[in-house]
Amino acid sequence: MNAANGLRPFRVAVVGAGPAGLYLADQLTYESEIATVVDLFERLPVPFGLLRYGVAPDHPTIKSAAETFQEILDRPQVNLYCNVQVGRDILVAELRERYDAVVYANGADTDRRLGIEGEGLPGSISATDFVKWYNGHPEASAHDLRGAKSVVVIGAGNVALDVARILVKDAKLLTDTDIPSDVLNTLGASSVTDVHIVARRGPEFARFTTKEVRELGGLDGVDVIVDPEEIPAEDPDGLGPVGRRNLGVLRGWATKQATGAPRRVHLHFGARPERLLGDATVRGIRVATARGSVDVDAHLVIRAIGYRSQPIDGVSFDEESGTIPHQDHRVRYGDGGGPVEYAVGWVKRGPSGILGTNRGDAAETAAAIRADFGGASKVSPSSTMGDVFTERGVVFLGKESWSRIVRHERALGADCGRGRVKIQDWQTLVDIGRAVGENSGVVPEYSSSRG
Repeated sequence: MNAANGLRPFRVAVVGAGPAGLYLADQLTYESEIATVVDLFERLPVPFGLLRYGVAPDHPTIKSAAETFQEILDRPQVNLYCNVQVGRDILVAELRERYDAVVYANGADTDRRLGIEGEGLPGSISATDFVKWYNGHPEASAHDLRGAKSVVVIGAGNVALDVARILVKDAKLLTDTDIPSDVLNTLGASSVTDVHIVARRGPEFARFTTKEVRELGGLDGVDVIVDPEEIPAEDPDGLGPVGRRNLGVLRGWATKQATGAPRRVHLHFGARPERLLGDATVRGIRVATARGSVDVDAHLVIRAIGYRSQPIDGVSFDEESGTIPHQDHRVRYGDGGGPVEYAVGWVKRGPSGILGTNRGDAAETAAAIRADFGGASKVSPSSTMGDVFTERGVVFLGKESWSRIVRHERALGADCGRGRVKIQDWQTLVDIGRAVGENSGVVPEYSSSRG
């Protein structure tokens, strides 16, 4: 390793401590022949990004990736700076001066819009916000499902299925997850009986994974209702294996008699949203179908039509695609010049693939970094990032802070007979991470309000 030869370690700044950023840190530090230090900068007070705040709480197999991510964080070559916003607490230009390579892995945490009349009515929300809410994101709005009997979810991907499943699933089955306590109570008091999934294209174009489709049909107390006229009798030419499996499941549902279950999920294909109905609040949605326009009653409309990344000041960004323009994993600037930087994950390729897709993306990006820079570090900062933030009065949370938060969430779970309960409040997370109150024996009280 170059450190053994007296050379400075290669330094990489990664903006974002979600799956893409952590997989990249893994690629750059695991049994590397070149000594490399990776500093992860995360806007939120905790790491893991989409794994913590995007994966449904009742998908423990996917969430088990947290063990892998924790192992990466535990490496001495990896440093964590949470509660730090690049562009506010430290400028991109400063990262360029202090690091050999800068990589953007800041994900996609905002939503796309339908662009139809009535979309701004109360009761019209994004799946991004709803998913953040049931996953305990500190910036999510609270939702009250009492009185909302019918909900429309617009989308034909796994996020739409996740939202529908959480809405109709017996809340008692979520007690063994890390879902926040007040969210669990809200779902338990929900009045929702019918969820309508509205897909603009035909079922053969749906982006559901078959496992998630089947999971919806396996819920106790739930009937899945599909109009047989919307499902093709034969598989279209050129349809892939996932599409064939999905159509097989949908055909089974279309011919199955409803059981009279107390909750129902209705799937509508080839239904294009035209406008949301209502005056002071949403009361329904009008969709265009092959048989004409149809109004569907709804007390809540949730659009699940895709995530979108946010630009970072000073970094190239394509507003139309909502991504960082790139070529061969390198950020592309409009004039063809600019610094040599990199992007990885959803901010580079858009919200596509599953969690593991980021692993291969990270491996390719790491290879590009090695090809460009080799192992000779060209920077020698006079102070650590911790010193910089302390001097500026920036409250940052490192790896030990994250460990305190994990211990506290496990203690909260133990208090109510659960394995772990997420803390939602931003300031509470910061206070626990900083060990505020520990010397006096007073632990910050959990709050469910937004930070």
